[in-house]
Amino acid sequence: DSRVYAGGSFTSIGGQSRSYIAQIDASTGAVTPWNASSNTTVRALAVKNDDTAVYAGGSFTTIGNTTRNRIAELHSVTGLATSWNPNASSTVYALTVSNDGSTVYAGGQFTSIAGQGRSYIAALNESNGQATSWNPIANSIIRSVAVSDDDATIYAGGQFGTIGGQSQRIAAAIDAVSGQLTAWRPESKDGNVYAISPSGTAVYVGGSFTSIGGVLRNRLAAI
Repeated sequence: DSRVYAGGSFTSIGGQSRSYIAQIDASTGAVTPWNASSNTTVRALAVKNDDTAVYAGGSFTTIGNTTRNRIAELHSVTGLATSWNPNASSTVYALTVSNDGSTVYAGGQFTSIAGQGRSYIAALNESNGQATSWNPIANSIIRSVAVSDDDATIYAGGQFGTIGGQSQRIAAAIDAVSGQLTAWRPESKDGNVYAISPSGTAVYVGGSFTSIGGVLRNRLAAI
């Protein structure tokens, strides 16, 4: 409630030198002394449920004064990397935390994470960083992940054509237990999804598509 985390390709923000990641006072907009200092672009952030840490994803190999390959947990006070270390094989583009705080969902370009084969999407234990058995297997990059309010469904957006063992383009809803697709199956013939967010009875998606759910929608839609 008192802090905003920002990640990207910047090397300064708010008049302060910060390498790709920063913590900002939510009231004043001033950059705080917190300085996790990544060695390259940070592409995803998710705050731990108890606000004691922030999860970061990207293409970095060092962050928080520690070697961390493309995914890390950073202490919210010190900015140092914790012992949580899933070690993704390639870029992490998306992170979100389950509402019960037990699981961190990651999406990206990786094909292994936490020492397990996981194709572009994975569920990681919040306490130890190990991959769970949940394994939907996408065939291409995941750009965005989100969790339903009841933690029963994981929404994924990206540039995939199959996921959960079925043909499904660019947006999907995945059962949080089985890893199989749910009945939510919006049709899309073009583009990619870069952002996805469920809210109430709708799921909002943004990307480069011009049709989705069988309807013409230029880059933004509610499904």
